[in-house]
Amino acid sequence: MSVAVNLAPRLAIARIRATRGAGVLDAMAVLAFTISSWLALTVAGGTWMFYRRWSVDGALSDAQWADVAPAYVGLAGFACALLVVPILGLGGGAARLGARGRARRLASLRLIGMTSGEVVRMSVIETIVQAVAGVVLGSVVFAASLPAWQLVAFQQQHIRAGEMLLPWWLWLAVVGALLLLSVASTVVGLQRVSISPLGVARDQSPSKLKAWRLAAVVVLVAGFLIYSRFSSVASLVGLVTTVGFLAVVIGSINLVGPWLLQLVSRPRTRTASVPRLLAARRILDDPRGAWRNVSSLALLGFVAGFVVTMPVTTTGAPSDVYSVSFVRDVQTGVAITLGVGLVLAAMATLMAQASQVFDRAQESVALERMGVPSAVHARVRRSLVLVPLAVALGTSVPLGLLLSTVVATEMDSFPVVGVVMLAVTIALGFLLSLGAAEACRPLQAGVLSQQQRRND
Repeated sequence: MSVAVNLAPRLAIARIRATRGAGVLDAMAVLAFTISSWLALTVAGGTWMFYRRWSVDGALSDAQWADVAPAYVGLAGFACALLVVPILGLGGGAARLGARGRARRLASLRLIGMTSGEVVRMSVIETIVQAVAGVVLGSVVFAASLPAWQLVAFQQQHIRAGEMLLPWWLWLAVVGALLLLSVASTVVGLQRVSISPLGVARDQSPSKLKAWRLAAVVVLVAGFLIYSRFSSVASLVGLVTTVGFLAVVIGSINLVGPWLLQLVSRPRTRTASVPRLLAARRILDDPRGAWRNVSSLALLGFVAGFVVTMPVTTTGAPSDVYSVSFVRDVQTGVAITLGVGLVLAAMATLMAQASQVFDRAQESVALERMGVPSAVHARVRRSLVLVPLAVALGTSVPLGLLLSTVVATEMDSFPVVGVVMLAVTIALGFLLSLGAAEACRPLQAGVLSQQQRRND
């Protein structure tokens, strides 16, 4: 155990300092942990701010704002709940970066006499080193970004300096959740392959996904539509139940998404196009992994589709400044939620593509030696982004539009603001994802430029 404890931090720090090879992935993992911790602290800080304004006497001097303060807390909590999954998913993805290369490296350590328990502990320690570095940097970025939030106003009050600053116990809870998830992702990822030379060499493909996933989602959506017709959100219990049911429906997108990717990619293997064939085979090899790359954008697509029916005016009188400000605050909150989600989605795509460049280095070099042009690899990366992204948005946006009609049955047309938010979200999602894929060109070029044999 002492060998693992002494060796793991040194290896992790040495790879982070490296300018080429898998050290790029370790540096990227630290960056991902930094972004995930920064955004996690930010969304938690926003929820904490609304709670403090509601609970602390005098924080909201106007009695009418005090009456609607619980609604702000509930909406902030719902936005926080929506972003928890992609934020934690980004941290988990950082822990899985270069999983195949890490498994091979740990298998080589088994050959020199280390036990399976020691190599697992070593990998966990490496992840903890990266996560702690990212959490520290993310906390610094969060503290430095607090003054910028004074430009944003809610409840007719600009966010004051320090309002979003978390108490120590809540900060520990947020970063503790990130650290625990990173450790769990590492352990689970290593357990999928036996950390031995034979276990790594076998590299078995996962089993095919079944159609029961689609049936489960259809049942959930139908159940929510029926439930919403006969339920009421006037009470706190009804509101919590409805939000919880909606969260389950949103989560079901991740259940059916990998199966849909598998379904779409199978016919694409019958083609004479090399890039299309390689992309389809890689998606079929790991549809869950391909879906994880775009799961954040699937969530954003649902949110953007759901808020298409978001009102831009109120039924009250024009002089009702409270109602007008409330609607404006909701629009601001939705825009912030979508912006945070787009950052998470772009970073997740960048990590996934960079990890695949190194995990499939031997395959890429072999194809290059066979005469496959280097431009093919760029086209494969684009297909690996665009196909899952099209499936994700093609599933989540219509589902969001469908469920939004439940809360907007009396609307004659969609408000322009909601339509614009939906269009901007889809456009930015495609652009950021393609940009993340193209950013891996230097990494791919570096892999192909390595002139060495496998045994070297």
